[in-house]
Amino acid sequence: MILTGEPVSKFRHFGRLLAATTVSATIVVGAPVAFAQEGDVVDFSVTNITDFHGHLSFEETEEPGANSEMGAAKLKPLIEYVNQDQEFIMTTSGDNVGGTAFVSAVANDEPTLDILNLLGVDVSAVGNHEFDQGHEDLTGRIVEGSDYPILGANVTLNGEPLLDASKVIEVDGVKVGFVGTVTTLTKNKVAPSAIEGVEFTDPVAATNAEADRLTESGEADVVVALMHEDVEQYAEGFNNNVDILFGGDSHVRSSGEVAREGALPLYWAQGHEYGKVLQDADIKFNKDTNEIESIEINQWDRSMPEVEALEPDAEVAARVAAAEAEAKALGAEVVGQMESATFRGQDAGAGSGSNRGVESTLNSLIADANRASLEQQIGVDIDLGIMNAGGVRADLPEGDVTFEDVLTVQPFGNSVAYGILTGQDILDALEAQWQPGASRPRLALGMSAGFEYVYDPSAEQGERVISATLNGEEIDPAADYTVATSTFLFDGGDGFTSLASVQGLTDVGYMDYSVLNDYIAAGADIQSGQTDIGISAEGTVAPGEAVTFNLTSLNYTMEEDPQATTATVAVGDVSETADVDTEWNAEEDNQLNEFGRATVELILPEDAVETDLVTITTDAGTEITVPLSELGFTEDTDGDEPGTPSEGSAEGSSEGSASGSAAGLGFAGVLAAIAGIAAFVGLSGQFDQFIPANMQRTLNDLRRQINTVSPIQF
Repeated sequence: MILTGEPVSKFRHFGRLLAATTVSATIVVGAPVAFAQEGDVVDFSVTNITDFHGHLSFEETEEPGANSEMGAAKLKPLIEYVNQDQEFIMTTSGDNVGGTAFVSAVANDEPTLDILNLLGVDVSAVGNHEFDQGHEDLTGRIVEGSDYPILGANVTLNGEPLLDASKVIEVDGVKVGFVGTVTTLTKNKVAPSAIEGVEFTDPVAATNAEADRLTESGEADVVVALMHEDVEQYAEGFNNNVDILFGGDSHVRSSGEVAREGALPLYWAQGHEYGKVLQDADIKFNKDTNEIESIEINQWDRSMPEVEALEPDAEVAARVAAAEAEAKALGAEVVGQMESATFRGQDAGAGSGSNRGVESTLNSLIADANRASLEQQIGVDIDLGIMNAGGVRADLPEGDVTFEDVLTVQPFGNSVAYGILTGQDILDALEAQWQPGASRPRLALGMSAGFEYVYDPSAEQGERVISATLNGEEIDPAADYTVATSTFLFDGGDGFTSLASVQGLTDVGYMDYSVLNDYIAAGADIQSGQTDIGISAEGTVAPGEAVTFNLTSLNYTMEEDPQATTATVAVGDVSETADVDTEWNAEEDNQLNEFGRATVELILPEDAVETDLVTITTDAGTEITVPLSELGFTEDTDGDEPGTPSEGSAEGSSEGSASGSAAGLGFAGVLAAIAGIAAFVGLSGQFDQFIPANMQRTLNDLRRQINTVSPIQF
């Protein structure tokens, strides 16, 4: 619960009269506090949900928790309950539609538009998903079907505002201004062809500018920012003319305040997803002093007995039931069977779908479907299928799979196309999975069977991928590969800009849900092992040397998926096995891909060479290889015995001429001097660990040359 902050002695807006008394503001947990009020004080509230995504239906459960689905019919009475005996303004922070539950998606979100009107929404920020079918669909069908304005202060089309920046709603003489913005990452989350000419500027700067305008012009007494972006990352950037901030987009629940000089703190909150959390800001505004006296934000969910006790609204429930009946009729068709369920990734204890940065059985399954179904449909050989984790919105059950199941998994209505990418384009896309600084620091790509890669999780951005193979062959950066994926990714969506380099793009209108339907109907194969693993090597990677291989990302995060218990590392005929550690490390596992670790110590064979493969296997079906050369391999540092001629050396050649011998001896003298210097500065074998891997080969070649003509070794 958030109430007011530290005492303030200055007021927020220029041009307002200084009150005769200081307003007291206190942090309180528990029941609302009675404030001493002077003059004409108006009590009202601003109520908010975010990222509704058409989740209309009520989730039946015996012991509802904080993450239980509220459903539209429960939301309606809850909105009324928290606003008893006071005026209120109902808002959302965007993503009302798009990426929606099946009950809405099957009817192109018309049921959601209808029911949001019934819920009494007064104003909304635009979300990135409102752009899914293009900006014309937003300004046409969506805006026209909404009984409230949809705001986008930071959105322009060809340099002109696409949407209204703000809306002022008056409550008992108090003018409340709302400013709506959307994440700048919309350009990556929506197919570029859908937003051609649309630009998304800094949402904080746009909000501040509009808040200043509303305040200084006298149009608004109170300013509320509706921001479709993770607010915790940005809250400190707002100026003193913004009073309350409601966020969205990242599907998290959070709240807090930012202390400010000369003003009440900025109170902010974010209400998770799907209408699971209703948040309500109670505001006391003194019209005589023209100042806010207090702000209190509460968050409500179904774990609270008073919420669960509310009876669903009959009219809304009837509308939802009608939508469910229509959806059931359309979605009941069984398209095929699955031998086992497939899942998305999760963070520790957060549930399936909470981690889009981790490899998952379902993302890989859809990548397989993209390759196999398109290949079958059009008769073209396709090398690789790719799928983005953000496009996967539910799990697939075991047994019968219906059209509803499939459309719930993939609700966006993208078509799957194919085209030519270079190996470098593919490698660049792998690197682009890591997106530091974003609310989701990694966005995993599902890759079809036969594609494998290894990476170093500790490496610098853009340099993590060590090796990638397709059907056992190294990816050639200069070679062409035929790839099948959604038009969303071929447009560079989710920040995978290298995929937009596709040549010969062919889109035959094969929709993503039909692609998956057909793959399941044909008998889907489920990948058991991992497509990618993390690896780093400690010690001198050289023949006969002991090397420690640190392995990560050996397991799926859902325990229902295949789980590895042991990992084996083999080089030639030498192998060692270790147990897989499946303890959660929240810092390294949440939103990332490192779950499932093992440390394997191995003495490399005496005859190991740089082209030898390190093979990593697990008892869950993973088998991935990486050349020793990619792990800093160093050739044999011992060389030949002193004075022993090497093959091809001047002394070892029966055809060596006098002049050749003389030249060799002259060169030997130079090398001997170098050897002496090198020995002096410590470049003997025991210091090899300090030599960069890319210099080791040059150093070893020099050693061999010295050994052919001189007994001195280093």
